Amino acid sequence: MVFLPLHWVPSALAALLTFALAVNAYGKPHRALGAATLLLALLGLFGYISGGNIRFFPIDFHTFHAWVGLATLTLSVFLFVDKILLHQTTPEKHCRLGKLAALLAAITLFMGLVMLLGLVPTETTAVSASNSTQELTSSHLPEVEAAEYQGTKLMPLSSQGNNAIKGTQNLDRGSYRLQVTGLVGRDLSMSYDQMLVLPAYSEVVYMPCVEGWGFYAKWTGFRVTDLLNSSGLRPGASYVLFSSADGYSTTLPLDYLRQNRILLAYGLNDLTLPPDRGFPLQLVAKNKYGYKWAKWITSIEVTDKDIQGYWESRGYSNSANVGQLPFGP
Repeated sequence: MVFLPLHWVPSALAALLTFALAVNAYGKPHRALGAATLLLALLGLFGYISGGNIRFFPIDFHTFHAWVGLATLTLSVFLFVDKILLHQTTPEKHCRLGKLAALLAAITLFMGLVMLLGLVPTETTAVSASNSTQELTSSHLPEVEAAEYQGTKLMPLSSQGNNAIKGTQNLDRGSYRLQVTGLVGRDLSMSYDQMLVLPAYSEVVYMPCVEGWGFYAKWTGFRVTDLLNSSGLRPGASYVLFSSADGYSTTLPLDYLRQNRILLAYGLNDLTLPPDRGFPLQLVAKNKYGYKWAKWITSIEVTDKDIQGYWESRGYSNSANVGQLPFGP
């Protein structure tokens, strides 16, 4: 992910050194600064690749940032190789190209800061003002991908962004069980078909990633609170921990789940969730950043404590409210 420190720390330092090179074009440390800039930029690229979301299409805020960053890196590599090995570019042209690299670095750095500060694009923040209505529906999906719902154009599955810490998980429908434990009246172990018996609802919700991209989709599933009502809740129940097959986890307040009628979705745009999108269940954490939208959910634990999940324990905000800083409390 773009917010991995291994990506943004060296990339930001490389951008700052690019400015220094443009200002101090003929100074003695120019060659050493160029080498340091290139090494930091390559380290930043490695951090981006290691995040597992190498994506340059469709063009949105995140992918534009990636394209400009890649252009900056490519130009920096050329300038360094030309300066050290080729010696084909005149000093004047080399200087002009260096200033162009500094301009691209400035754009990349600015866009990165916008994402780090949670100042995501207008379309992403529009989720807070969404007037979509949650409708009672059938758990039997048409299995024909919907292009529009409630007057909202839906993003096709083939164009949707996706992140995962360990790649796609493949769970067997026949042997799958959803475990519900913790501060509940009775533990549950529900099969996939048993979950389909719960009242089903559909809703258009925008999934916003902290990286600056996102998409509108139609989600179909059951309310978390309907599931918990079937198990009963004991005194002190305040938070719900969602755990996934790949070791991922995240926690949300019980009050948030109730007030927003949060769904556990098994359907996406009228299709059964594909394995790469989280089959059998994805949490539809509306108005929260995408790292709260856990996929491949296998267990739910009701607790009296706000337990830090996978990304939250690595510095991400536990509240994850869209439009706010994605780091910190």
